[in-house]
Formats: sequence, structure tokens, C-alpha cells
Amino acid sequence: MTQQPVAQRGAPAETSIWSPQYRKATIGLFGLGFMVAYSVAAITTAMPKAAAELNGLPLYGLAFAVTMATSVVSMAVAALWIDRAGPLKPLLTGVAIYAIGLLLAAGAPTMEILVGARALQGIGTGLDSVALYVVIARVFPAQLRPPMFGALAAAWLLPSIVGPAISGLVTDHFGWRWVFVSVPVLAVAAAALAYSGIRGAKVNVPLPADDGAAPGPAVRRAALRKPLWAAAAAAAVLALGDASARVQPWWVPELLLAIAVLAFAVPRLLPRGTWLALRGLPSLVLMRGLVGTAFTVADVYLPLYMIEQRGMPAWLAGLSLTVSGVTWSIGAWMVGRGMIGQRRALVLGSFGVFASVGVVALVLLPGMPVWLAWVGWTIGGLAIGWCYPTQSVLVLEKSAPSEQGSNSSALQLSETLTTSASLGVVGAVFASLIGMGNLGYAVAFGVSAAMAGGAWAVARRAYH
Repeated sequence: MTQQPVAQRGAPAETSIWSPQYRKATIGLFGLGFMVAYSVAAITTAMPKAAAELNGLPLYGLAFAVTMATSVVSMAVAALWIDRAGPLKPLLTGVAIYAIGLLLAAGAPTMEILVGARALQGIGTGLDSVALYVVIARVFPAQLRPPMFGALAAAWLLPSIVGPAISGLVTDHFGWRWVFVSVPVLAVAAAALAYSGIRGAKVNVPLPADDGAAPGPAVRRAALRKPLWAAAAAAAVLALGDASARVQPWWVPELLLAIAVLAFAVPRLLPRGTWLALRGLPSLVLMRGLVGTAFTVADVYLPLYMIEQRGMPAWLAGLSLTVSGVTWSIGAWMVGRGMIGQRRALVLGSFGVFASVGVVALVLLPGMPVWLAWVGWTIGGLAIGWCYPTQSVLVLEKSAPSEQGSNSSALQLSETLTTSASLGVVGAVFASLIGMGNLGYAVAFGVSAAMAGGAWAVARRAYH
């Protein structure tokens, strides 16, 4: 029998996330989600101008890939830290590291230093992402988790509407550095709000294993090795991107070594059977990696295409982020209200991302209007809004309290490893195709479509 987290015992079925005992936690986590949403929208909008000013367009893809690569290591560390001491300290530490990385990025004199600052931001992001899931699991009873994830998606709504426009205007009139400076202010305020909301919820109470027995020595050793495997996988992801550029004379052995390390390390970070798409948790973790990568790759290169190929100002190019953020929130709200079933949310959501990328890619054809991309990404936002909260809820449902940290970490490690590897390879190929028109963008959208198609193929196996 699964032991219930301390904060969940005796929770009345009729309560909501806005009931007195949960209200402060809801507001605090909502504030943290708002900060993350604004930072993603703002930084993605400002990055094309930052890369252009620092003469770092060839490193544009790496600036996103390195953030995800370093977050892989901190996600593995977070799982161990949370299982031993609870999620509160990892959450606050992650916010602090993220803010420091943003300030270093704001003062970066070269693109290389900006990439290094982005790596530091990734460490903070990895800690926060895992800790946030476990906080939700330990504060809210099972029936309140879907609406809480829906509330987090709603926290993306306002930043998605005004974030790209505001950061675009700031970038155009004051410079991209001011965008990076503004986010730490929100980060500190959000962390204080979140701490105030959850500090009394006993989220750090240690939880025994599901059967009441302590894990054996072999299990403990395997858990302690995970950060090392994560570091090896992160290094391999970056090497994969470097080798894909085919600039160095040793790119062939570097490519083979990176693939070998990934093949050996990744299975030790994810549930057994993930790459075989076994039913249940393994397919759920695999699907998250595929659909998350599909959405992120297109989301990164669409604003760049609008600016570089269509000559749009940053604020207008960010409109794609706005429309997808709005519909993402709507999709998550529908899931939280039970308006779409879990199985249908996974299947239709993954297919929707696949279809939306196809619509977005039409703008690469001569004579196609730009508004087609915004229509397509409206669909994509709704579809990913169905997928994400459903996957998060299902993982928590399938996890004993003592496994919440490790399984939440696996879910996000799958997405981060797949996305960072894809961004690294796509970024390298894109850099080699600069000056060849839309060919580099066609590669990016092609990879995105392939990943979304794979997610659609395993969606039915994920709901089991």
C-alpha cells in the first residue's frame, strides 16, 4: 500500500487549490511559474540580437543546447538531494544559481562567455524543475494535482502575451542586456513568494520506501552514480554538437565517442525499457523527450527565421511565442478541468504538435505569408498544453512517495537530453548552412516534425 505524503493525509475531496490550506502554496508556485515563463519568453526573444551583436550566430544553437546539457547534471543531483532532504533547499538554490547566471550573461563581452553564463543558468533550471514537481506532489493531494499543473500553465499566459513584446521593445530600444538584467529581479521576488507559500507544508519530511524497507547497498550505489552518468551524458551531448559541425579534423572519432557514451550513459538515467517504448512509465518518459524536443526546436528557430529572413523587429518576431503561450495555457486549463481525457490528451496532443510544425514550415516556401506560422504555432501551443500536464500527473500517479524525485527527474532528463542533443546537432548543421537561404531552417523544422511523429507513435503506449 502506497504511503501518502504528509501534506496530503486527510485532505477533503471537496477542497480546491484555492482553499485556505493550499492558497499560499498555490500563489507561491504560481509566482515561480510566472518568473520562468517570463524568462523563457524574454530570453528567447532577445537571443537573436545578442548573437548578432557578439558576432556569435554560429554559436546560437549552442547557447540553448548548453543550458539543457548542464541542467541534466543538476537534475540528477536534485533527485538525490530531494530524496534525502526534501525539495525546498534545491528549489531555492536553483533560483539563486539561475539569477547569477543571468547577471553574468548580461555583462558578457563575447558570445563564448554568454554561452558559459547560459550553462550556469542550466544548473539552476535543473534543480528547480525537479524540485517543483516534488513540491506539488507533497503539498497537494492527487485530485488537486491536475488543476495545480493547470494553474502553472496559466502562469505562462500573461508573460506569453506581453513578454515577447516587452523584451522585444527593450531589446530594440535599450539593448538585449537589459532583458537579462530584468529577470533576476523577478526570480528573487518569485523565490520569496514560493518560500512563504510552502514553508509550512512539511515538504521536507523524509519519506520511507513504498514497502517500508530501506534501499539496499546496490540501489544506493546506483543512485549515487547517476550524477556521474549525467555529467558524462551532458559532455557527450556537447561533443555531439561539436562533431556535427565537422570543423575539427577529429570530428569522426569525436562523433563516434559521443554516440557511444550516450548509448551507455542514458539508459542508466532513465527507467528500464524507455528506449524500447515499454508500456507505462518507460513510454511516458520517452514521449516527453520526443514531444518536448519537437516543440522546443521549432520554438527556438522560428523567431530567428522571422528576424533574419523576414526582417521583422524582435517584438513582432516574438509573436509566435505569444500565441503558443496563450493556447498552451488554454490546453493545460482544459486538462486541469477534466475537459479532455488523459489518453486523448496524449494522442491528440502529440499529433497536434506534429501537424503544427508542418504548418509552420510552410513559411519557408516562396510567397507564403508569415501569418501561417502564427496559425500553426497556435495549434502547437494548444497541443503541447494537453500533453505536458497530463504527462506530469501520470508520472506522479505511477510513483511511490519515495520515488517522486527520481521519476520526476527521469521525465525531465528524457526531455532535456533529447532536446539538448537535437539542438546541438541542429545548431551545428545550421551554422554550416548559413548563407544558403532557408536550408538551415528546413533542417530545424524537419527534425522537429520527426520528433513529434515519434511522440505520436508511442502516445498510446504511454497511457497504460
